[in-house]
Formats: sequence, structure tokens, C-alpha cells
Amino acid sequence: MLPAISDIERLLAALPDVAVAEELLGVVARVSLADAVPALVAIKAAGYESLVDFDGIDTGELIELTYRLRSYALDTELYVKTSVAYGGTIESVWYEYPSALMPERETAELLGLHLAGHPNPKRLLTTDGVPPLLRKDVLIRSVEEVKAR
Repeated sequence: MLPAISDIERLLAALPDVAVAEELLGVVARVSLADAVPALVAIKAAGYESLVDFDGIDTGELIELTYRLRSYALDTELYVKTSVAYGGTIESVWYEYPSALMPERETAELLGLHLAGHPNPKRLLTTDGVPPLLRKDVLIRSVEEVKAR
């Protein structure tokens, strides 16, 4: 079941730059990077108690972050999207959604972002010196290069 767009707009009315619409995923609230944490706090207070997933994608111009939230009581899901520049900083939401601990580290590492407010922002999957592997500006190695290592 989809949440009512008017309910989500009313919930986020205090934030200056919010757009709520029904998209292919479902109901998506697009917020500025500065408003992402306040939006997530407000949404959690409204009953969306679970962060199901957090990920990012390189659009070629910037990194788009997606938070997938679930309300079990309302039986609905909501997506919150925001964008950050390459090499930018994202604020951790682990204190609101503890399930964000590992996905935040993974996303920050693989897309070359800085993670603020996280209790353990170290690399999760790679070692120092490895480029952000999911960025479009990182070249894919050939089979020969991989075998030569």
C-alpha cells in the first residue's frame, strides 16, 4: 500500500525544499542534502520505524542517495532521496536508524563520500588507496590487468 502524498507533504511541510511524488518505486520524497536528516527524523516520528535499505548511485553528475523506509503499523513504504556532490559529506543517521551502520559505510566507501557522525567510519570492503569502485570516473580493469596482479 502506498502512503498518501498529502500526508507526507504535511509531515515534511516545515522543510523548505521538499518535493513528494509517486514515481516508479512508489512514493518518493526528494529533499536537499541539508534537510535529509531532519526529514528522516520527522518521518521516523510519524511511524516509519525501519530503515530497510540505504544506497547510492553515480548519475554522472552527482551521487543520488536513497533511503527506503517502512512502517509496519501502516503497512507502507516510503523512499527519501537526496543528492551529494562527488567527494561530499553525508551525515549518518545511525542514531535514528541503527540498521544504517553498515550500508552507510559501504555507500560512502564505494562512492567516495565522507561520513560524518558515524561511530566507525572506517573502510568496510577495501583497503586504503583503492578508488571508489562504483563511481563512473573509475576505470574498469581488463582481465589481463587483474590476472597480472
